[in-house]
Amino acid sequence: MAKLALFGGEKAVSKSASAYAAPIVAPEAYAKVERLLRAGNISLAPEVAQFEKKFADYMGVSHVIGATNGTATLHMALVAAGVGPGDEVIVPSFTYWATVAPMVSLGAVPVFADVDLSSHLMTAETIVAKITPKTKAIIVVHTWGTPCDMDSILALATKFNIPVIEDASHAHGATYKGKKAGAMADIGCYSLQGSKLMPAGEGGMFATNNPKYYERAMAVGHYERLHTLPEDSPYRKYALTGFGFKYRPNPMAMVLADTALDHLDQWNEVRNRLGRLLDEQLSEFACIEPQTVPEGANRVYAYHYMRYLPEKLGGLSIGSFLKALSAEGVSCGVCGYGRLHQAPLFNGENPFGHGTYRSDASLPVTELLARTAFFAAPRFETATESDVLEYAEAYGKVIENADLLLEVEQEKAVKVEAASGRSINLV
Repeated sequence: MAKLALFGGEKAVSKSASAYAAPIVAPEAYAKVERLLRAGNISLAPEVAQFEKKFADYMGVSHVIGATNGTATLHMALVAAGVGPGDEVIVPSFTYWATVAPMVSLGAVPVFADVDLSSHLMTAETIVAKITPKTKAIIVVHTWGTPCDMDSILALATKFNIPVIEDASHAHGATYKGKKAGAMADIGCYSLQGSKLMPAGEGGMFATNNPKYYERAMAVGHYERLHTLPEDSPYRKYALTGFGFKYRPNPMAMVLADTALDHLDQWNEVRNRLGRLLDEQLSEFACIEPQTVPEGANRVYAYHYMRYLPEKLGGLSIGSFLKALSAEGVSCGVCGYGRLHQAPLFNGENPFGHGTYRSDASLPVTELLARTAFFAAPRFETATESDVLEYAEAYGKVIENADLLLEVEQEKAVKVEAASGRSINLV
């Protein structure tokens, strides 16, 4: 039995996580950004509309609007869907706060639904019990890059005439039965933040096939473009002010995203192939459950999360498990999701004067995942199969030494710092 690196043995993983990463900014993007700078086009530029058209073509949708960030696009989506004071919006708690928080300023009420244990996703079964006469919208999240089972969700939403918004911030390039994630429901929202698969530094994209939603979303944050809407649009009259927000994206961010889109499918192929290899290697261990993918879905490995089953390893805590993996050179961490239904913002006085919230949701699966889901590996972009096998070796080594780790744990409490709400919280 190999000696754990935690106790002075040799590391199983020979490279740092950064060694597997593709450049965040593609080399050809530098010249494009320089052209904008030299022309002084740092606020308005035709490159924004050009990228919107290019992204719409890639997605297979009619209308796309660029925005300052993904959070802004979710706000635009809620307003476009007509969400207002007192309306209920069904959302997961197992997500980043930006999926939920924009509705607070609108006076809408988040209704938290549970998720499936193996896929980490909301399903039609977890949603249906939360539908009431006040339900105005459903926001689904393609968590970690895995699309939800959209056929059943859309059938349910159609039955009750409820618009569906896709938060596809993890799912650039993912598909479900041949359709792009973010292009299947009424509205799709994407983040282009620097850690995403299409990084722009900061940025977001709003996508829809519905002209009414498109025009209304445009009025939320793009007053300067309202005069371009059709003559009969009811939103042209707001051209002086819009709806009071300014979500115009920086042209340099859109140029970065444009260049990233050129490489997206290529990098996804590498990430997906090597990510699946790690899933296959680790599936032999009873204490680890890779995220499952709904039938008909093709995920992307934006974030590689799995579930740890301590009862399969003698009760060894997730803290001890991850610390031992980290010592072996594995880039790993705890999960920050699954606590929004307990957050003060959604339990107490609405800070915008829209009454008081109280979330009494019972979400046993969400709370279990909050304790046991973990970040298992970085994106393998420039890695080789042998690099992935080193990761598998590290997991095997730690699992083989579980009894020793349990002894140490009993002698000395092992703690991992509480997770923030971010997607990744490294140990």
